[in-house]
Amino acid sequence: MKKLISILLCILLIVISTSLFAQISDIIDTRNEFGGETMMTPFSADDAEYKEGTAKTILYLNGNYKIMKREIIRTDEYNKSSGIVKSITYFDDDEKLIKDEYFYNNNYALKKGIAKDVFYFDSNEKKMKAEAYDRNGLLIKSSQ
Repeated sequence: MKKLISILLCILLIVISTSLFAQISDIIDTRNEFGGETMMTPFSADDAEYKEGTAKTILYLNGNYKIMKREIIRTDEYNKSSGIVKSITYFDDDEKLIKDEYFYNNNYALKKGIAKDVFYFDSNEKKMKAEAYDRNGLLIKSSQ
């Protein structure tokens, strides 16, 4: 539940800061795989989001304008320091967190042997399963 509240606050912060600083979101798809619009918000070096490591966000909405999927593309600086290139979060129809995916850069993948982590959540948004994949997409670790 805390994670959902954090995610919702993050989304709210993005929406508020977008309004306050006249950030422009572009509709990049009017009919995505969820039946709604896809919106992209790029951030510039002057934006707080960029300074926190977010180059752009992509929100996939369903036909009822609920967020079904959110991609966060990281800045080069964040990528170099954390190893994370992007993350994708999936939500159910009630906007509850169901899955998180983290994609790592080549340096991280070579050092740690992990190119992608996937975390699954139950209906209470409690982490119930974790998987790690190598650069070839092969499952190398799974835990519950």
